[in-house]
Amino acid sequence: MKAINRTVLFCLIFLILFMLIQFFEFRVANAGLFGTSIPKGKEIKDPYLEKLFVPEFPYESINIVDTEEGKRYLIIKAKEKVTEKKRIDYEKNTLRSRGIVVYRSGSPRTDTLLISEMRLYRVVSEVPYVVEYSEVVGKQLEGKYDVESVVRDEKNYLIILINKEFGKVFKKIEIYPDKETKCPDPPFVGKYPNSKSISCTGGDKGVLFIYVTKDKGQEIYDYYKNRLKAHYIKVGFNFPEESWKSFGAVNNLGMQIKPIEIASVGLFLDHLKKDTPIAVSPPLTGVIFQIVIYNIGLSPSIREISMITISYSTDPTSIKQNIERMNKLFPEKVK
Repeated sequence: MKAINRTVLFCLIFLILFMLIQFFEFRVANAGLFGTSIPKGKEIKDPYLEKLFVPEFPYESINIVDTEEGKRYLIIKAKEKVTEKKRIDYEKNTLRSRGIVVYRSGSPRTDTLLISEMRLYRVVSEVPYVVEYSEVVGKQLEGKYDVESVVRDEKNYLIILINKEFGKVFKKIEIYPDKETKCPDPPFVGKYPNSKSISCTGGDKGVLFIYVTKDKGQEIYDYYKNRLKAHYIKVGFNFPEESWKSFGAVNNLGMQIKPIEIASVGLFLDHLKKDTPIAVSPPLTGVIFQIVIYNIGLSPSIREISMITISYSTDPTSIKQNIERMNKLFPEKVK
């Protein structure tokens, strides 16, 4: 019995030692990123960024450091513990009021952070309405699936990942143009009245119409709702409105209202500029499968603007497959 107890005791001691070694190796491998380790390095003076990130809660110091790994951090030492609630309030209220938006996305199932980004926005001109942004993106951690969080709390510290270009190098986006692109109107549903045409590009399989308007997303939805329903009934496409949001979001069908980050709008519009707008109206043998209304403007400093995308398919194979598929899923005729 004593021999068994000694064996159990030995195994427990060995297990504890093993866990301590693993923990130590984990902390060393992730120094400056996790746990109680605060990034250290050469201090940099930048009054503009220090003022931009100064918190509204009591703090002792604000420092900017360049680490040996080539990263730059802004570190705020608070007078009290920085809780998760305090950090979230800092991100959503303090930073957003200064034109800074923090965006994260991950997997709730695995508790993995997959996207972590921070952007500083400012308005360049009102007519045309041009916005520019400076950004920092959290990179994937070595040996991990996670990316580094751009803003994290650690005891009495707020640790903010920045870079040498943040607040100094900006990308411009023209959101609402002074002059619109000359385009034909989308068949069946038409152009939204209070909007400007941004693009109308396509080929043999269809056309994508893009508009911007100062109207709210719900106003645009209400305008197109009955027109899209009437069009679906006419072409025999059985896809009821109650399924547009949940089912259509996955299948690019129906109509939805979605938020969109301004940087994504910029990448989207830059891509469209490479294509030549269509000069004549597309044939009336096609089907409008999707209308998406995007809400632009996550920062109080950015005016709320809506972008409308209308997808018009002229590909007979795609039209036939979609109509047959939806008619099987929704056998009752759309009313």
